[in-house]
Amino acid sequence: MKNSLFLLFFFSFCVSSTPAPELLFKINRSVVKVNVSNKEGNHGVGSGVVVKKDHIVTNCHVIADAQGINVNKYGKTYIPDAIIADWKNDVCILKFKYLELEPIKLSSNDSLEYETKVFGKSYGGNTVKPHTSFGRVKGIHQLNQFKVIQSSAWFAMGASGGGLFNYKGELIAITTFKTAGNTAFYYSMPVEIIKDILINFKETAITTQPELPFWDAPPIDQPYFMQVIGPMQNESWKTLKKITLEWLKEAPNEIEAQYHHAFALYQLGELVTAKNILRKVIKKNKKHALAYLYLLKISIKENQSDDMSYYKSKVLELDNSLMSQ
Repeated sequence: MKNSLFLLFFFSFCVSSTPAPELLFKINRSVVKVNVSNKEGNHGVGSGVVVKKDHIVTNCHVIADAQGINVNKYGKTYIPDAIIADWKNDVCILKFKYLELEPIKLSSNDSLEYETKVFGKSYGGNTVKPHTSFGRVKGIHQLNQFKVIQSSAWFAMGASGGGLFNYKGELIAITTFKTAGNTAFYYSMPVEIIKDILINFKETAITTQPELPFWDAPPIDQPYFMQVIGPMQNESWKTLKKITLEWLKEAPNEIEAQYHHAFALYQLGELVTAKNILRKVIKKNKKHALAYLYLLKISIKENQSDDMSYYKSKVLELDNSLMSQ
């Protein structure tokens, strides 16, 4: 799996409770290893999830330009006879004639909230069995009509095309790309894209990649939630402010646009305006831990003890690891 070259400064949140072992074991039946080879004879590994009878979803970059594709499960090898591809959103579905594997239940992200507990299942690291990682939803980013899900459920190379699940065992997204570094965050493409592909896209046998996925495009062509990462990494606060102003012009009601603009203003010392915007953010999203964190920082600078106590309690409730920032 390709890793994007940008870095977030957030921290992962540890989740103490996990789903029942029986549920985790059952989901393993629907998570597969995807093997590919190209014309140079190189081999690669990714992951996939059975989403419908005879259909497995994976990331398009896993199978891009492949000369051969097969799926392994329980000692059996399955070869697809067609693919259905949304290259721009990096979601591809492999279609088989006789796939003896159980489909997973697809969820909906219409009511998905920040800090929702989730877990990932994949063959990241080319493991023999699917491995499981736990985390929480840390961001929901609008991408056209879809929502890219940012979580703290880690994954490694080979996890592309794996599943991100809620605690009911329903698939909410496909693990797709991550930021660099030890405190990386992880991004997954939502099940709504899978549903759209199954209904509206045509089958093909061609694996030639016609375009890069949105997350691997040049920075200027990436969505705003990715464009802001470079300035944050480089502490270029004026540049960040400029980008977020452009973002707000395009999507004035976008919560992440508002939060990142307020964050830029905080770093530039424009505390009053930053505070007002952050209050609007938490009014819309009562689980936005980072907005509470910077309201806490502002209340400390302004020596507002009542606000300090309240915002600190919210940060501790939502993500106590942020207190180290």
